[in-house]
Amino acid sequence: MNAIARPTVLPAPAARRARPTFAGAVRSELLKIGRQTLTWVLLGGIVLITAIALGALAASGGARQTLDHDPLSFYFTYLAATQGVFTTASGIFLLITGSRLVAMEYGSGTIRIVLARGTGRLGLLAAQYTALAIAGLLLFAGFAIATGGFLYVLVTAWHGSFAPITSLPQAAWADTWRSVLVAATSMAVCILLAVAAAVLGRSVAFGVGVAMGLFPADNFGVIVMLLMGRVTHQDFWLKLTQWFLGPNLNVLARTIETDHRVPTAFAPPLVPVGATHVWAVIGVYAAVFLAAALALTWRRDVLH
Repeated sequence: MNAIARPTVLPAPAARRARPTFAGAVRSELLKIGRQTLTWVLLGGIVLITAIALGALAASGGARQTLDHDPLSFYFTYLAATQGVFTTASGIFLLITGSRLVAMEYGSGTIRIVLARGTGRLGLLAAQYTALAIAGLLLFAGFAIATGGFLYVLVTAWHGSFAPITSLPQAAWADTWRSVLVAATSMAVCILLAVAAAVLGRSVAFGVGVAMGLFPADNFGVIVMLLMGRVTHQDFWLKLTQWFLGPNLNVLARTIETDHRVPTAFAPPLVPVGATHVWAVIGVYAAVFLAAALALTWRRDVLH
């Protein structure tokens, strides 16, 4: 009895390999962030710093007196303090996390595996940007809930009700949204800077070093320019500071919240600047960071 073997041909869909998706790439990057011990160490540091700042406010007798006599001033002071804590803490978190997330792919060589599976270079970069943005939004949401809840408990304990805050004029809530805009801008710039530094250096040490070093260098540069101006008696050195990224970010809230005094925790430009100028400088830096990351990722080969 003769049997003729017939070859089995798989249907086309079964023969194709599944292509990676953008959503899957974003999920993978979020898992990388969440599984790093340093991420949770940084989050613990943010919680500790926030608790200390809020505890100092609660222990302040002046803050309670301000609430009794001028609730609007109390609210603006609380808003400025929490905004300063968040922009500083979230900046450190995103600069370190972002530069490590991107640079570790190159340092460990896993980027070759990711690209070999079909993920495009720019697609991977976009997924990393998206994952960092989601991490930043989650951080902001948690911080807003914590500080908003603390404000409610504090005012209720001091006054017996939350009426001093709920009865504030519309200007208070308008400035609250402006503070949210400042926080979002700070996070966006930090993400763009962190990724650009990592793509440029392709190493964790270089990426973290450049990302974390730019803003301290900017703020210290203001002091250097001030000294140069005094030594040379030329205001050229002072005018240079209006083009520094860090000082412009430092005064962003002050230039858009003009109905009350907003304290500046770090060095401002040494010459007066307006909101339009500040937004333009921040926008140019952000565009340069983004363009550098995209161009270097697209043009440079992955050889190691």
